[in-house]
Amino acid sequence: MLETLCHKIKPHDDIELGFVREELDYYISIPYEGITESTGIILTIPGFGGLANTSYQLEKLNPYLAEKYNCVVVSINYFGIYRGVKTLTDSLFTENMKNIYGVPSDYWDNISSDNDFYTKVGQLLESKGLSQLDPRCQALRITERNEYQSFGFLPALDHLAVLGDVLRRYPLLDKKKIIAYGSSYGGYIAMLCGKFAPNTFSVIIDNSGFSRSEMKHIVGREIFEPDFAVNLNYNNKSYTLNYAYNNPWTILDETSPNYFGDSHKLIRNLLAREHRIPSETRYYLFHCEEDHIASVKDKDMVATLLTNYNFTYYKRIGEADLDGALFKNYTHAMNASLRKLFDYVAELDLKYGLTKELSENEFSKNTLHSMNCGRSSYIFEFRENFTMNVTIRDNIKTDYDLKHSFQLMRSMLDICDSIEEGFDFILNKISEQNYNEAATVMQDVLDAYTTINQQLDSLSNLLNENNLAPLNAQFNDHLLEAVMYFNQDSWGPLEDELSQQVVPCFLIWKTEIHSIFSPYLKN
Repeated sequence: MLETLCHKIKPHDDIELGFVREELDYYISIPYEGITESTGIILTIPGFGGLANTSYQLEKLNPYLAEKYNCVVVSINYFGIYRGVKTLTDSLFTENMKNIYGVPSDYWDNISSDNDFYTKVGQLLESKGLSQLDPRCQALRITERNEYQSFGFLPALDHLAVLGDVLRRYPLLDKKKIIAYGSSYGGYIAMLCGKFAPNTFSVIIDNSGFSRSEMKHIVGREIFEPDFAVNLNYNNKSYTLNYAYNNPWTILDETSPNYFGDSHKLIRNLLAREHRIPSETRYYLFHCEEDHIASVKDKDMVATLLTNYNFTYYKRIGEADLDGALFKNYTHAMNASLRKLFDYVAELDLKYGLTKELSENEFSKNTLHSMNCGRSSYIFEFRENFTMNVTIRDNIKTDYDLKHSFQLMRSMLDICDSIEEGFDFILNKISEQNYNEAATVMQDVLDAYTTINQQLDSLSNLLNENNLAPLNAQFNDHLLEAVMYFNQDSWGPLEDELSQQVVPCFLIWKTEIHSIFSPYLKN
């Protein structure tokens, strides 16, 4: 008889916001014949609205995969998975309703259920002839277990921590056959696992996952975009009710410890070329051409990037691909059959049998990955006892060694020298057709450019004379043009734009700023 067990482990610390975490529970389905040296591991990762211990996961999907592919199949109730369903009308909601629509605060009293709330909103919308509320009026849903939406980062760490625990508990498992499989948000988590542990997985399957931070799921109220919407019917008319989750993040207050900055975005970005290394992992990506939830254009770019480092199979699902069995709907995630999709990938991967050549992985090799994310680096330290520790380190000074290439100095002149050095480095590497190294330092130069702009504002307030030379408009325009070529991997036009326009404009400005600073430095 197939066996399903539940284990609990101590999760990885929340190193970004410091929330106290509860134990992490995961469920493992073991094949009927038990575990042998040829038994692999599959992580099945639910998306928004799913749980690890639903009847679908534990009675249909996981047992099916375990028996058919001789794998232990693991599902995890990862950080933020308990997206609660109870509505909260907090002070921001009631105040905005009062200011925008003149609705008194006591209008929301005596609400004992979501249906009561929907009725109140329906009455209001009908009376005002509206189909939905102003985007500033988003009600709240509460993430349970005192958690929030980390958007991929902590969930990925949870899966890597559980993977280590499974490998420790069941040492016979085949370490050449480790698969991560997810749909929608689950697909994105699977892809982040591959980014953080590039030598561990044999196969990663992503059905319609995100490719970068989706800000409406992080700070939806601050950007007036709902995390999700409820369609409600009142008096035979349809209305839309927008919701946000109670996330602690902010993008409005840069001084807040909860500020979601560029480093947070970059560690979650599957398009960060500087975080990629070649590996044996094979990627199978599926995405609907009419996906309005997770960007198909982003997935196009992810697939193109991955081909430089990994075997990558990418299928855009068009209307002609809908068969009513595997791919059913022409929309986000296609309502795909997860069992049939895995079977489809197994057929595509038949030559390799879902395995990789080497059994070594991040754990067995005591691997240390440092991922430069601008102002901060995320350090992933794996240990041969199947544990993992991730830390964040502030970047103060590094050199252009391609792994730690961001240089942030206290002096603007030092940063100017770094930018000039960076431009020389980029042009040399482009001429050598060493595009990966050029791309790494190009990102550093763009980060340093952002820092220069910020420091200009600060120094203008500190100096008596308001005579700091701003970065001129011509330089800005040419740099934006160069960024466009950079994002398109158009290396020839990028080289021309840098050498003929960007660098000359920058050197003129650098000379001017040096002449302004010289009297202060001499004194």
